[in-house]
Amino acid sequence: MSDDWFMITGCFMVQMIEQNIAEIRALFESKLRVRGASLAVQLRKARRHLPRAVRRDVTYLVETAELSQNPKLVRMVDTARIARAHRNTVAFLENVDLREQRITGLINVVAAIALAILVTAALVIYVLVQRGYVGPGL
Repeated sequence: MSDDWFMITGCFMVQMIEQNIAEIRALFESKLRVRGASLAVQLRKARRHLPRAVRRDVTYLVETAELSQNPKLVRMVDTARIARAHRNTVAFLENVDLREQRITGLINVVAAIALAILVTAALVIYVLVQRGYVGPGL
């Protein structure tokens, strides 16, 4: 193969990577409300909101973006893995409902507080029964 073919393919690949990253960055901003100067910064901020597989895919996309800056290293990039990582990430981010996540988090906090109050009340009643302040004999 000639170097011209690699230059054309490399330019196409760099453009594809940049488009994929731009789309994912826009989804991070709109769906997760995560802003940053680059995808790497956004990934660092959104880490706890992403499943492990999606984090791994986005990390790979960040690494390929760095490799794509060098024309000779862009040949090392696996286009099938880029497409799969992009597809998985977009599929996850499209299904994210921030309002639902906040409501679920609020319900979990309220449930934890209610459980703590219930256990504390049961413990107080148990102590009162053991000391004889409350019970059938009174």
